Amino acid sequence: MSTKIEWTDATWNPVIGCTKVSPGCANCYALPMARRLAGSAKNHPGSPTMQAYTRVVEDGRWCGATTIPSALEQPLRWRKPRMVFVCSMGDLFHESVPFEFIAAVFGVMAATPQHTFQVLTKRPEMMLEFLRWIEDDWRPNPAAQCMQYAIDAWPSREPDVLVDAEAPWPLPNVWLGVTTEDQQRADERIPLLLRCPAAVRFVSVEPMLGAVDLTEVGMGAVRFDALLGLGPRNIIPRPTKPSLDWVIVGGESGPGARPMHPDWARSLRDQCQAAGVSYFFKQWGAWAHHSQWEQMKDTDKRLIDYAAELRDASAWLRVGKKAAGRILDGRTWDEMPGRAS
Repeated sequence: MSTKIEWTDATWNPVIGCTKVSPGCANCYALPMARRLAGSAKNHPGSPTMQAYTRVVEDGRWCGATTIPSALEQPLRWRKPRMVFVCSMGDLFHESVPFEFIAAVFGVMAATPQHTFQVLTKRPEMMLEFLRWIEDDWRPNPAAQCMQYAIDAWPSREPDVLVDAEAPWPLPNVWLGVTTEDQQRADERIPLLLRCPAAVRFVSVEPMLGAVDLTEVGMGAVRFDALLGLGPRNIIPRPTKPSLDWVIVGGESGPGARPMHPDWARSLRDQCQAAGVSYFFKQWGAWAHHSQWEQMKDTDKRLIDYAAELRDASAWLRVGKKAAGRILDGRTWDEMPGRAS
């Protein structure tokens, strides 16, 4: 389905649901929508998707993930090539999702090379385990086996999917990414991401809850530059590891939103520019820092009065996502792999 997410064209949800694993999950944007859909499921008894939400939301909270086999065919119906965010309402690599179904999702992606699929997870350990499973068990052609899993998972009929014996691996139209809302999550998740075979690797620093240095990633004394693929830093001065291709940055919006300091976003932009890595600034979120007020006066006249009233140099103001906008230092930053801003 179409989406308002700035860095993609459409969303596809063959898996919905999740459980919270880190501070970035505290104000999950998908949970309120899932609650509403679960509450209205009784009015749609014939909809597998609507009924699925009743299985993943309990007492207003995420209680796990579930598969929706009927959603597998959706990308096959899209004739126009598009950028597709996979599982915007859950995590494809949730612990409760069988590897066989994840393989079916990869099979559909293999069968639709006209689309580009963006897979984002907070569980890179599960992603790496899945990729090792499919590669170790189904050499020399994991892609073909994934398409066979897609055929096996179809709910009512064999889909019009051809098993291509020469399908490339890793799939050239699949981007793999992790959410890294702060330095701790960057240190924990990015090393696992970089061990995953992928055409493009990316990180989403959203909601950004603290400063993140992608040139110094890792645990303990073993740290490396994830943007240039240099590591361990200052020990092996040549590319020895895969590197990141894309960085998304965004502040938090919605109820309970936490502010993002402009300097955090600037630092990551500067890191990416120095390394030649694509940088996408999605939004400021619900809050504006005092240093942003001057440039925001044209979009929100209230700030003229607020700026006069609030003298504290550390002042934050909750203005809402629309008023805060997505301008960083006078411009938008919409860089993506293979496409300049």
